[in-house]
Amino acid sequence: MEDYWKPVYAAGTQSRVAGSPHRFTGAEAPLMFADGDDGCTDAALCLDSLRQADLLRAELLDLMQRIELPVSDPAFPDEDCILNVTRALLSGGFLKVARDVDGQGNYVMLSHKHVATLHPSSVYHGRSPPPAWVLYHDFSISQDNCISVATEVLPEMLVEFAPQYYLSNLPRSESRDLLMDLRDQLQDHTLFTTQREQEEDEEEKESCCLQ
Repeated sequence: MEDYWKPVYAAGTQSRVAGSPHRFTGAEAPLMFADGDDGCTDAALCLDSLRQADLLRAELLDLMQRIELPVSDPAFPDEDCILNVTRALLSGGFLKVARDVDGQGNYVMLSHKHVATLHPSSVYHGRSPPPAWVLYHDFSISQDNCISVATEVLPEMLVEFAPQYYLSNLPRSESRDLLMDLRDQLQDHTLFTTQREQEEDEEEKESCCLQ
């Protein structure tokens, strides 16, 4: 049961949690419920939350079937699936991003500049080097401030999915300057690519006319 309760994916705690609810429908579900909260505690998961997630998943599955949307089986830990989950999380949770400022796991939250470390239950805890950027779900203020339920993200993804007003209104910091510079680079690259495509289309049209 130890391996069953510890689906630790390198992509982060949120991917581990996202990949866990469907396990309730497997053949080992009775054994899993028998383990109860002890097994969840070992895996840093909440049994009640997983049960609620399974109910929500069933409701969404029923809705998808009624409106005839395609349904596929969970693909964890498929890299494309994890990447899509990370993108979805970042699209809605961009306000909760933190950056490691010293390479030692001391994270500064972009929105309000609080400093925290990774919770011991995080799959990244103790990793060397720690992730440079993380999307977190919980922030606990205590003697040792901690962020938990964390997923590693790339700053390019934050620039792509976060609204422009969010980046512009971040408190002044090195992290904000890095993101703004990255945004300008991506915009310049997009503009160059668009112009190049337009030139190629015009050249193709001229060639067709000459023929």
